[in-house]
Amino acid sequence: MKRYPKELKQKVVAALYELDNSGDATPGAIAKIARDNEINANVVYQWNSERKASANSASDKINKIKAVVDTAAMNEHELGSWLRSNGVLAVDLEEWRNTLESALDNKSAANRAHQAELDKERKARVRIEAELRRKEKALAEAAALLVLQKKVREIWGEEGDV
Repeated sequence: MKRYPKELKQKVVAALYELDNSGDATPGAIAKIARDNEINANVVYQWNSERKASANSASDKINKIKAVVDTAAMNEHELGSWLRSNGVLAVDLEEWRNTLESALDNKSAANRAHQAELDKERKARVRIEAELRRKEKALAEAAALLVLQKKVREIWGEEGDV
């Protein structure tokens, strides 16, 4: 199978999106896009199928989350009616709910671990800042002693001068 540049594929897929959004999808429109870009029509049809499959996958995930949220507060009777009207099995809905809860729990655990790491780094920073302040004070004191020592020598002279 011939490889096409990524930019060309993106251009063709963008044209396919425009074709879907414009509502002017006439018979042969995809073949025309293929001819315009000098690509085999079967390749463009394959790219179109991949594009639709990825879009359906994303919307399917959103619909599952929406179903879990919508049914969370329903009683058994309402839930049964909703399941029948939407063609969803109770087992599937329960699986979606468990998947969503476990995903949220994993993020919560990751957040707790991240927060613990931040607290540890914050404590280390505070300790280092305290040590820096202590050393700055010691340095200032040493500098002051040197200045005083120099002034004493200037006033009284060296010990051997007397």
